Amino acid sequence: MQNKPKHGKVRGNITPHRAKETPPPMPRSTTAAATRKALVKQAEQQAATRPRTKARQDKPTLSTRLSYHLNERLSHANEITGLGVSGIVEAALAEYLDFLGIPADAEPPRSPDGSRPKRERTVKSRTRRAKEEVDDVNVGPRITRQTDNRLTVACLDTATGPQDILETALKAWMRKHNIPLTRRTPGT
Repeated sequence: MQNKPKHGKVRGNITPHRAKETPPPMPRSTTAAATRKALVKQAEQQAATRPRTKARQDKPTLSTRLSYHLNERLSHANEITGLGVSGIVEAALAEYLDFLGIPADAEPPRSPDGSRPKRERTVKSRTRRAKEEVDDVNVGPRITRQTDNRLTVACLDTATGPQDILETALKAWMRKHNIPLTRRTPGT
């Protein structure tokens, strides 16, 4: 057996045992998982110390159902204008609420306990068709708090639900901006 010199070099063909110097190499997937875990832990620690600059409540989600055809037109309008679904919904509601005469700074009346009143609900169309045949599509665009307040006032004033107001606003906006009723297929 050879003696190990003071400076750490090994003489001859004897190599030191790897387990003492460094851990054995892990398979690539295990290494990647360990690295990812360390990065996630570091990001969580940084996020805990970082103050949040924008609250989620700044833009509430408007959950509604649209007919299949209106949803197709909305997708087509998104492709043409590039505004995005939320941008189109915001613009359509702003124009329609201006038309209805709802002021831009409208606030819905508050209950004595300070809570907002509930909006009128759109009556669900009851059909005897199978669920797969109902062609309503759920849509959840984000709108500004100001537009949400105006929409609530419009619902209370007109005694209709947000779904009816949104559908009317989108149809009027698409007509004004010449969005076709159906997509043109290539070659026709």
